[in-house]
Amino acid sequence: MVKQATFDQGYVIEEHGDQRVVKFRGDGLPLVGYIILPIGSLVGLLALAAILPVSFWPVPVIILLGVGFLVFLTFQPQQFTLTPTGIEKNGTEYDLSLVSQVLIDNPMDEDVSVTGQPLLLVGGTGAAGASVAAMGLMANATTSAIAGASVAISRSSARRRFRVRIRYGKKVVTLARNLKRDRAISIFDLLTKG
Repeated sequence: MVKQATFDQGYVIEEHGDQRVVKFRGDGLPLVGYIILPIGSLVGLLALAAILPVSFWPVPVIILLGVGFLVFLTFQPQQFTLTPTGIEKNGTEYDLSLVSQVLIDNPMDEDVSVTGQPLLLVGGTGAAGASVAAMGLMANATTSAIAGASVAISRSSARRRFRVRIRYGKKVVTLARNLKRDRAISIFDLLTKG
C-alpha cells in the first residue's frame, strides 16, 4: 500500500475578507546549538559566579535571560498580510506597485574563513620544562578545537538564517527571517506567484 505524502507549505494563510494573513515560525537553532548553548551557558555562569561577589550574582541571571530571549527570537512566530493593493508588515503597508523586487538572502552566507596558529615549540630541560611544553601544546590544541567548533557552528547556523525581503524604493524590508532555505523559497513563491 502506498503511503500518502504529507503536504506542508511552510506557512498558514488565514483569510479575513480580502486580506490574507500569512503566519509561520522561525526555524530555530541548529542541533549543535542545543548542545553548545546549555553547556556554554552553564560554564559561563559558573565562571562568573566564581569571580563575582555575591551582590553581583543577578548579573549572570540577567545574561542567561538575555540568551534565552535570543533563542526565542529564532523560533518567534512571524506574520505579514497580503492585501489587494499591498503587503502589510508591522503596521506599515507597502504598495505592491512600488515593490520592485522580492529577495531571498542570508546574512551568514559569506565564506567562513578558517584561521590557525603557527606551530609553537615550547619546552626546556627537566620536569619544569616538560610541564611548560605540555601546557603549551594543550593550549594550542584547545585553541584549534575552539576554532574548528566555531566554524562548524557558523556553517550550521547559516542554514537557518535565510530571509525573505522586498525592495521598496531604496529601502529593503524584511518580511520573514530565521528560516531554512526551503521555507524561504516557499514564501518567496507565494509572493511572486500568488
